[in-house]
Amino acid sequence: MVMDTGAGIPGAVDEAIADAVVTFFQPFYNLHTDALQGLEALARRDTTGSSGADGLPAGLFAEARERGQARELDLSVLEAAIGHFAAIQAALGDAAGSRLIVRVNACRDTIAHPYLVADVTAALRRHEISGDRLLVDIPTVLFRDLVDERDAATLDRLRHLQAMEISFCLDGFTDADLDLLPAAGEVGVDIITLHPRVLAGEADALARLARAVQDVGLPVVAAGVETSGQLALVRDLGFEWAQGFLLGEPSPAGDTLDHPMTLPDA
Repeated sequence: MVMDTGAGIPGAVDEAIADAVVTFFQPFYNLHTDALQGLEALARRDTTGSSGADGLPAGLFAEARERGQARELDLSVLEAAIGHFAAIQAALGDAAGSRLIVRVNACRDTIAHPYLVADVTAALRRHEISGDRLLVDIPTVLFRDLVDERDAATLDRLRHLQAMEISFCLDGFTDADLDLLPAAGEVGVDIITLHPRVLAGEADALARLARAVQDVGLPVVAAGVETSGQLALVRDLGFEWAQGFLLGEPSPAGDTLDHPMTLPDA
């Protein structure tokens, strides 16, 4: 399958990589309203040649990095995700579609590239999606590197995206990352997503971490919600969003509308 990258993408992903990638979406929900808040775009390896095939992208991004094409792969996934998201918005109509957010992941090669802002805004423009509908996920470990290295140019690019109402999230946050909270506040991080293993740990530790992040005014996403007990706990702790297999597993982009618009059993 040739990936639906659209026109105007800088560079091109090697066909051997592009042919193996399909777009999946996993839903996440607003715990204050119980409504579907948005969709996280996930690249999946198509192991059967069918666009509906599942398959974790084991080695996929490593292969792209080895070929010096990590950024190109990220941009292809971004383009495909925004294209699918535009179609989903149109299908849902103004009332439901306009409140949804699409989340995409970005690696260092993408974030640190001088064309970051142009790449992202061009993709949004091609599909007529406003900046406030996009949330860019940055691994917490990458953010730590940017802070430690005092990479002012890259951090300024993130602020430039924010000036265009595009948000960014620290993804995979744990209690070992609490020392990053001052830098997150200084840079203007919009939201933090906890690593799924945090939710799988002790409730007291989760509560302390949640309070620490909320005390600096950052919303928290609970990732890895797999049981009704975990869902009840993150509600009690005041988490803004939740995501996990209990609420919806990743599915092919074409099946996204099968996800409920409100939390199951809400």
